[in-house]
Amino acid sequence: MSISLMSRVSRRPACRLLALSLSSLLLAACGGEEQATPAATPPPAAEVETAAATPDTPKGLDYAFYKEAVEPIFLRNRGGFVGSDTSCVACHTSQANAPLGLQPLTLEDGNAFWTEEQSQQNFANVAMLVNPSDPASSRLLLAPLAPTAGGERHSGGIFWDSPDHSEYRVMAEWITTGSPDAGAESIVDLDFDFFRSCVQPVFVNPIENAMPCAECHSGEFAVEPPEGSYWTMEQSQQAFEDLVYLVDPGRPDSSRFLHKPLHPNAGGDLMHNGGRRWFSPDDPERQALAAWVSGEARGSECPAPLQYDFPPRP
Repeated sequence: MSISLMSRVSRRPACRLLALSLSSLLLAACGGEEQATPAATPPPAAEVETAAATPDTPKGLDYAFYKEAVEPIFLRNRGGFVGSDTSCVACHTSQANAPLGLQPLTLEDGNAFWTEEQSQQNFANVAMLVNPSDPASSRLLLAPLAPTAGGERHSGGIFWDSPDHSEYRVMAEWITTGSPDAGAESIVDLDFDFFRSCVQPVFVNPIENAMPCAECHSGEFAVEPPEGSYWTMEQSQQAFEDLVYLVDPGRPDSSRFLHKPLHPNAGGDLMHNGGRRWFSPDDPERQALAAWVSGEARGSECPAPLQYDFPPRP
């Protein structure tokens, strides 16, 4: 059923944004799950110039529709200030190098908002996650959708129990405004052989002043190898499947796998309990891993930065 533009946006007063720190901005709660999404406090009128949709917009998508009905969804509070129920912008900013690539909110006179220029950049980044030729296959729709309803795993939590959720339907309708010939971004196929031979040993080989990844992530992608031997094929396959959710294939700069262990002074995440493995984005080990994320590194021959004696090969 079509949803009129007038009904997409709440007419309730906008929720006031709370600036928790210069690096993390979250919204105060605005009510139950099915309430319409409130808009952020707008900047001064002179600063805003409404950009009409043009055929030159990414994938032909409607910018005005995005600005009024879709972008406010990224600000919506999910029930808390820390954890998997917080707003999208808390985790998916360009600063965090996460998919979606939202711009950090602008603070001015106690208000937090996106400027027109920032909204246009958000629009371009979000467009990379949609597929107008097959809207239901869009990453933007699959990540927050419950796996039982066809969604994918999402570390930020499940926001929609079914495609009937109002937010899902608004986003799906926006995606259909794009050109029917515009498809999804190509997805790089990560090479499992390179992972098993060259990437997996990184997790159990610590560097000075940093814990091994397996110290905290042994229940996920950094499972310990059997004593005195290499991982079984089944263990490697499970670790590979777990790590994929921290990788944006083909886009190293938006992969949490490469961002979290990087020192913040070098552009890394502000928080990582395991310490910092890399102090520069040009660290040879990180560059070798980035080549794998980009789809360039394949096979079982490991480059020098990824050659380790532990665990022993079978």
